[in-house]
Amino acid sequence: MISELARLLWAKTWRKGWGREVPPGASWHSLIAHVWDSGHAGGWLWDHLLAERVRRLLADDLGGCGESARARLSWLAADHDLGKATPPFAGLDVQRRADLVAAGLTVDLSVKGVLPHGWLSGRLVYEFLCDEGWDPAAAEFVALTLAGHHGIFPGVGWLGERVKPKRRGTGAWKPLQAEVHKAAVVGSGAAPYQGEWSKSLPSVAAQLVQAGAVTLADWLASNEDLFPYEGRLQDGYLSTSASRVGRAGEVMGVQAAWTPDSATARMGAQGLFRSRFGVEAPRDVQTAVYDLACSVTGPGLMLIEAPMGEGKTEAALGAAEVLAARLGANGVFFGLPTQATANQIFRRVLKWLKRQGADTTVALAHGKAARQEDYRALLHAAAEADECGGGAVGSKWILGRYRALLAPVVVATVDQLLLAGLASRYVSVRMLGLAGKVVVLDEVHAYDAYMSGLLHGVLAWLGACGVPVVLLSATLPAKQRAELVQAYAGRPAELKDDAAYPRLTWVDAPSPVGEGAVPRVVAATTDRRLPVKVTMLPEPDVTTVADEAKKLLADGGCLLVIRNTVARAQELAEQLRQALGDEAVTLMHARFTVADRRRLETGLVEQFGPGGTRPMPHVVVATQVVEQSLDVSFDALITDLCPIDLMFQRIGREHRHPAINRPKLMKDAQVVVTGFQDRPDAPPQVPRGSRTVYGEHLLWRTAAALRDYATLELPGDIPTLVNCVYGTEALGPDSWQEELAAAARADEDKRERMADQARHIALKNPHEVETLAELHDVGALSGDDDENTPQVQALVRLGQPSLEVILLRAGDTDGMAFPVSQGAEGPVPLDRLPDAAVVETVLDQAIRLPGWSEKLTDAAQEAAFTPAAWKDSAWLGSARVLLPPADGGALRLGGQRLTYCPQEGLTVSSS
Repeated sequence: MISELARLLWAKTWRKGWGREVPPGASWHSLIAHVWDSGHAGGWLWDHLLAERVRRLLADDLGGCGESARARLSWLAADHDLGKATPPFAGLDVQRRADLVAAGLTVDLSVKGVLPHGWLSGRLVYEFLCDEGWDPAAAEFVALTLAGHHGIFPGVGWLGERVKPKRRGTGAWKPLQAEVHKAAVVGSGAAPYQGEWSKSLPSVAAQLVQAGAVTLADWLASNEDLFPYEGRLQDGYLSTSASRVGRAGEVMGVQAAWTPDSATARMGAQGLFRSRFGVEAPRDVQTAVYDLACSVTGPGLMLIEAPMGEGKTEAALGAAEVLAARLGANGVFFGLPTQATANQIFRRVLKWLKRQGADTTVALAHGKAARQEDYRALLHAAAEADECGGGAVGSKWILGRYRALLAPVVVATVDQLLLAGLASRYVSVRMLGLAGKVVVLDEVHAYDAYMSGLLHGVLAWLGACGVPVVLLSATLPAKQRAELVQAYAGRPAELKDDAAYPRLTWVDAPSPVGEGAVPRVVAATTDRRLPVKVTMLPEPDVTTVADEAKKLLADGGCLLVIRNTVARAQELAEQLRQALGDEAVTLMHARFTVADRRRLETGLVEQFGPGGTRPMPHVVVATQVVEQSLDVSFDALITDLCPIDLMFQRIGREHRHPAINRPKLMKDAQVVVTGFQDRPDAPPQVPRGSRTVYGEHLLWRTAAALRDYATLELPGDIPTLVNCVYGTEALGPDSWQEELAAAARADEDKRERMADQARHIALKNPHEVETLAELHDVGALSGDDDENTPQVQALVRLGQPSLEVILLRAGDTDGMAFPVSQGAEGPVPLDRLPDAAVVETVLDQAIRLPGWSEKLTDAAQEAAFTPAAWKDSAWLGSARVLLPPADGGALRLGGQRLTYCPQEGLTVSSS
């Protein structure tokens, strides 16, 4: 029987100015109603969202008993707001406080300072459990789970900090708190298991995942569409709450988790690849990946090293499906290095899901995901449908902060994964999102020392959670390979067969007992052989590369030129347009608006992807945006000098697909390496931009290694040269060695600084912590930071935060502007809120300014503005508009001239 005072305690209330509409019924929700709502939400998550793999993780310390583990999750969710049964919280609402006082309860608000109600929940439940005879460590696990439900766990020693009696509540408050605690225990069905739980302690990894589930249960229980406010607690509400929770999937837009076909491991490689990808004869690498996935007995990390164009993406998706079916996962995370590659893989993942007949929710997660056409269509369809139909669907609920990884199938930039390794708010929710998935990461060689440090931390947590991981690379140095394997396994790993290539490496996830099996290395083969002629072309003047490009294109063909900086690419593209005509030249880099970038990416794949139109002669001048994961193919390559692993990635964009119309000059694959000038008796001089991006050490060692090669034999030379350049043996003439040694020292110092910076903000290693209280000793991010803000992006990709703006051309009047992207027409009103179609156009004008000039960023921050009429818009309320002059001239900011056109993108030059 619930007392009258307990019925009047409140958890949720409507307040004017909170941006929510006035609820149709009551304006507040009782605390015990929210307790039961949360408990039912926790139970729903267990039944409908958590993968079998996650349920086993959460039940591991309970002898694998699923019923006990489900009840514990439901109880933890139910008890999370016990701290709201205290005077400071109860007194926050004037009317609710008056009702409690009128019923005879003293609500003393004289205590100063703020202590989060979540922390009070933890302190109160810890005291209750210790009074009941719980083991202190088991009681602290429960307390920390409750205390961290708003995303930050208290620090070490938090239970020893004094809480003033007035804050905790005296007199009638203690039995009232006990009544709420009892309602949570009884309402969640936890009473029969309390004795068992009192001496049980999950692993720290399981604790973190479970804390994420408690937070998610709270979010669901706080959703007014799912649990409308009821006011004073009414008799029979426990049953009412249970009947409402069934709509949780509808509210989330997650109608069903991804269910991999259990027959995949019996199909055979040929059957699976024919069914999923229309491939009649899988390559040897793909067959080897399938066979390995079918043979393992538990979760682990699979590292696929194979040449460009071997079908690693399809192999990884096939492995993910087999591993998920065999190991109890119900989702996939596919991480890519750039937005462009994520957009392309998203389309391929949608086709893969369609061929499975999968009915599930998918998400594309990066800063411009909602502008990608396929994903935008899924989101619009979900918003307009009363209920989700079959096939892949989108969810607008998933677009909320911290939620991206909760969709069953996620394609994202790697930033989203790295955020799960930061000591940041709601890291538990991110880890929950990953725990039930197979995680696939492409191009793992592409990360610098800072990002690699964060990745190693994430891999350690994924290993501790038993998450299957598939890593892909064509060009991985031996040292980096060993570091990735060891990070996941949580122990030193001796890797053999370094000479094998292509190869697969498998290491088991950490085991609670024993050292774990020795990593397995499986050699694969490839029948693809590609000799690539190498020409080293010094660049003494500005016309050298343009002249070489014109010579190669004399008989037609499709040429790719990769420059290391946007400015160098823009300069070369202009020269080639003057020589070949505008229609024969495409410029591609990261400094275009969303609309123009999308147009260019789509055109690139349509023209130079599988079955592309191949316009000839044509030259694509690009930066690094094309070097990874994009399935495009050219007849020849000119590239600035870059580290050898990235050189091979760039070479992987030529002769990738068969073509019957290659001109004679490009019949054989060739790479012209430029972007340097020879110096007598010294390593080559490289442009400042190349030094800034890559450093001199690897550029010089790459140049030294290529001196001995007139022809590269792919794939055989890939591991040889990568390990040579990334090794420590001397390369190049004796006269280079002094400068090479100095560059090596500078590179090592820089790597150590970057790794140290990563350690400073990363979650502590799961094998080195005992409780969740150790995770947030140093908080890297504030509670208000979102994964798409420049500040957070700069944390996962080390560098100065850059500013994103909406670039509009000023109109003749103050209240009007115009889009700058190609094909975008019509005025954009600044003095009123645009209609829906124009909002889409406005969002497509987004562009990120370069972050290398702090002076430019500061000046742009000052010049950019949000129109007053837009500030209440969900889509445009935070948009920052930058207005170049109406006459098409330059915008001068921070000592720089900024101009924009759809062919060149944003040009930044010194005033």
